[in-house]
Amino acid sequence: MPSYKWMEHKGKRIFYMDIATPNSEELKDITSQIELIYEKEPPKSILSLCNVTGIAIKPESIQILKNFTKHNEPYVKMTAIIGVEGLKLVIFNSLLAFTKRKNLILKNTKEEALDWLACQ
Repeated sequence: MPSYKWMEHKGKRIFYMDIATPNSEELKDITSQIELIYEKEPPKSILSLCNVTGIAIKPESIQILKNFTKHNEPYVKMTAIIGVEGLKLVIFNSLLAFTKRKNLILKNTKEEALDWLACQ
């Protein structure tokens, strides 16, 4: 079930989101809620960790993720993403090409991602 929260890791404030869902409407709802949170933050200030393990790869979900990623770009300093493998890697690369985001990085585990973000 998707979830999100602010957390602290090694003295850094990090926004953790688990957006893995097979349901496009649920994905749209949760990303819309997260967008409202991001809009309250200063530009280029958010360190975020996004877990997409188990997310459904469907055209409507891909479009939602494109819009979400593009919307959040002004607020994000850096995002680490976990759960990207196989076909998701192809989708991730196309998402980067579409959004032209340079502040997204893939990590293998939540702990690795948190440690990396804490150094940013």
